[in-house]
Order: sequence, then structure tokens, then C-alpha cells
Amino acid sequence: MGLAPAGLLAQTAGSTRSAALPQLERRIEVAPTPAAGIAAGLGINVRAGYYARVGVHAAAGIVRRGDGVVGVQRVEAVSRFLFDPFGEFPRGLYGGGGFAVRRAPGDPVRGDLVVVVGVEGPLGTRRTIPAVELALGGGARLAVVFRTRRPVGR
Repeated sequence: MGLAPAGLLAQTAGSTRSAALPQLERRIEVAPTPAAGIAAGLGINVRAGYYARVGVHAAAGIVRRGDGVVGVQRVEAVSRFLFDPFGEFPRGLYGGGGFAVRRAPGDPVRGDLVVVVGVEGPLGTRRTIPAVELALGGGARLAVVFRTRRPVGR
């Protein structure tokens, strides 16, 4: 009986640590603006409380410019607020904002404020959570995101 509280405490501490593990993401983005383009990216985010996630992702792709296409790269740091952080509903709405730095050949490196709205779920395979995300900042982008599932919570 004396070991029961110690085991419970260890289990609780272990759950907290696993919930704080970074969440990896893969994304495909489409920009339907006049300089239409497509990009692929990778990112990572961490839990910053029950309802908040803070993440960074990088994407590279191509955009239309004049009669041709050019490569473009972007790094983005975004904080998201989850309206359903415990996955009580099949789909969870989130919103957030952050900052992006974009580089394209022939253009100066530029920074943009970013606003993000998205829907996560339903839960995909045991290891991924799909999401659809709309981002505004430096143009509009629509993304399909696949995040790794956290062991505890979302």
C-alpha cells in the first residue's frame, strides 16, 4: 500500500512529460492569389498550456511570377489556441497568429504578420491528426497539415 501513492505520482509525472513532447507536422500549402503557388513544409510545435500550442515550420515551393515560376522559402512562428484541446469532439477548431519571414529570388527578404484559422480531425491513423488551415499574411494560403498525435491529449 505504501507503494501505491509513489506509483500514482510516477504515472502522473510520466503523463505530464509525454504530453509535453514536441508534435511534428507535415504540410502542403496552396496559394490561390494572383501569384499562385504551391509549397511543402515541415514543422514542430510544443504545448504551452492546455489550450495553446506554439510552433515553427518551414516551407519551400514555387510561385508564378511573370511568364515563369520561381522558388520561394518561408519560415513561420505561430501560436495556436485550441477550442477543443482534449479531443472531446470529432473535429476541433483552432485559431492563432504569428510572424513569417519569406524569401524569393529578386525580392528583399520580407516579414509578415500571420493570422491562422483551422480545423483539426477527425483523428486519422493512430499516429496522425489531419487538419485544414487557412492562413492570411503575405497572401492567402490554404494548407493540409498532418500532425503527429501526442500520447496524452492533443
